[in-house]
Amino acid sequence: MRLTERQLLDALASMPFVDTLELAVILGEAYATVHRALTGLLADGIAARVNHGTVHLPTSGRWFLTAKGTAEAAEALGFVTPSEFVRVYPVSQQWLTLLRDRMDAVASICRLAMALSPGMARTAPKWSSTAATGSMPRSPCTTGGALAWCAKGQALRRRSLYDRLRAIAEYDPSRRPGTVLVLVPSPWEQRLTARLCERIHLHDCYVAVESRAALESEDRRYWLEHAWTFGDSYHTLDYARTRSWRRGPSTQVRNRRRASLPHPGRMERSAPTFGLSPSEKRVLDLVTDHPMLPREHLGHWLGVSEGRVSQVMRSLVDTWGLIERHGRCGEARYTLSDAGIRHVAYRDRAQLPAARETWSTALTTDHHGRRRHLGHRIDTWARQTKHADAATWFLSALESETRLDASSRLLWTLPTERATRSVRHGEPVISPDAVGYLIAGESRVPFYLECEHRARHPRGVRAKLKPYLRYYGQGKPEYDHPPFPFTLFVVDSEDVEETYARTTSVMRSMTVPVLVSSSPVLERSGILGCSWRPLWSPACPRLRLSELRAYRWSTLYNVMRRDGDV
Repeated sequence: MRLTERQLLDALASMPFVDTLELAVILGEAYATVHRALTGLLADGIAARVNHGTVHLPTSGRWFLTAKGTAEAAEALGFVTPSEFVRVYPVSQQWLTLLRDRMDAVASICRLAMALSPGMARTAPKWSSTAATGSMPRSPCTTGGALAWCAKGQALRRRSLYDRLRAIAEYDPSRRPGTVLVLVPSPWEQRLTARLCERIHLHDCYVAVESRAALESEDRRYWLEHAWTFGDSYHTLDYARTRSWRRGPSTQVRNRRRASLPHPGRMERSAPTFGLSPSEKRVLDLVTDHPMLPREHLGHWLGVSEGRVSQVMRSLVDTWGLIERHGRCGEARYTLSDAGIRHVAYRDRAQLPAARETWSTALTTDHHGRRRHLGHRIDTWARQTKHADAATWFLSALESETRLDASSRLLWTLPTERATRSVRHGEPVISPDAVGYLIAGESRVPFYLECEHRARHPRGVRAKLKPYLRYYGQGKPEYDHPPFPFTLFVVDSEDVEETYARTTSVMRSMTVPVLVSSSPVLERSGILGCSWRPLWSPACPRLRLSELRAYRWSTLYNVMRRDGDV
């Protein structure tokens, strides 16, 4: 069947900012046919194209209706005036502004819709601006099954995501989507979110780490579901789709009362989400996770030349104004500007006042009359600059070393604000400076990082280790961070490192996977080098992280054992 202009206009009106491949798969047409038709609309001024890419998806041309195209589509689809048309389709100025601000998430939804379309006739996203979900792709070939999508961005607090999921769980059954798909930044948050869904009885909820493979593959097991009876189970996207067919009618999306005629060309030119490259967006994510990030550490993280760092920061600082530069060139630090805070808050659907109270560098006065920064993370950095720099140095140096070592790879890391592990009425169990996952040779090393500058005497060392002894004593650390997590303590001198070894040598409870090293040793031998003293056996010589494969964690006795030991 030949693709008509009316069908194409209806698809572009239903799915603004869809790319050619996604549109072809969703419509069930050949790529060449759709590309030829879109090129004709571009030549006539009915449609326009803008380049967009994310950290997870390659840059591609995304299509939208121009002002002329809005009038043409309204006439072709049988509307009396364009004003009526923009109330029904998500092409009004208000809708395009929402989609532009959340364009990275919109691209992920369109890619998910493409992956679902081969098994569901024309799975076009139905955007929801006020509900807890991000979009609701519906399938007309079923009796009303729906897939709802929700995501956790870096600016969104974990509690805010959980509140949205609770709201979905409490929906009336007639309004609740059949299946909920949740995208999160890391496997750590994936496991925590899946367990929350089980606790709040949000059934048929599947959580995946946002990546190109998870968004495009329908036959790979990326989607985690946690059940009380079977524990963690990984499923395919095709399995999640079949579950959506077993529930009631899909949510109805109401027309917006306020709908102005759009100015898409003007909007597209002023949007950072279209102007930034994927590498610049990665830098923005790093600065969001690590405010007041030193320029030297940023260069190590990216693994690029000084000139390339200057080029990227010139775009983010001078062109778009999303990042502030503090300090002189040689000692420059980078953090989010007010425009950058607003951008990441809109991008991740976070509350703007809460985002400002997290990252803003503006000065205010507390209830004691003392001057402080409005953003609590900036204020914490100002009080603990040495500690914050130690954590970012370690992570950036580790990224740099693994990049040069073909047998090693740093899969992901999270800052302390997203790494805290809490149980029992919100009581914090551990609060590491970072959490991550490293592959060193044949060893898989999930780790918690503690950069410690205050615990320098035996009493302080015991107090610092106590939360980790309690955490490992629960018997399920590998349940949070499989196969089981190591804790890496980094201290500022070899004398303090020796204090840790002497103190733990007389602690009968010190049988957990904790290692210690000092900054001078790490700078001399490298993080992947022979630098780490195992505190479960202080007399043991220093180890490489790649040698940890020789040890196993006994869940029965909560002790570390070398392979072959009884």
